[in-house]
Amino acid sequence: MLRRKVKGLDRQATPHFPTLESLCLAKPLMPHLPNANPVRPGSGPEQGLRNLQRRFRAVSARHDRAVKLRRAIKASIAIVAFAIASAIVWGLVSSPWPVTTTLRHIASAPNCDFARLVGLAPARRGEPGYWKHHDRDRDGVPCEPWPPRRGDGSRPLQINNGISRL
Repeated sequence: MLRRKVKGLDRQATPHFPTLESLCLAKPLMPHLPNANPVRPGSGPEQGLRNLQRRFRAVSARHDRAVKLRRAIKASIAIVAFAIASAIVWGLVSSPWPVTTTLRHIASAPNCDFARLVGLAPARRGEPGYWKHHDRDRDGVPCEPWPPRRGDGSRPLQINNGISRL
């Protein structure tokens, strides 16, 4: 048997443990099987290894780009969320009214029903609950109760002794 030194250790090369050189230069171990690379016959194991390494580097680069993109998106979302939270806190703190009143004022913005629901209607100009778009006649009092129109045809039902009349 042959004796070889590999990294300072004695090792025997036997038919059961072939060396790398003998594998590259030897005939196929199973000649009865079809060629492993029928598209490009003749390319050796070195070429296959280079192709595999090239494909692995390409996949790794795509993965690294995706990870960097995800991190950048998360960082930008965090920055935007912090800016929005800071603006909200600044708005609540800089309001001339207490925080709860300010929140009720903001809740009354959509329409007069919401203003009545939170107890801020009718309000005067400069008071919490006043929104210019709620003041239809521009007199400084929004969400005023309007008298019913004449000839509207809609009158409240009067109930007398369980009988309703129009």
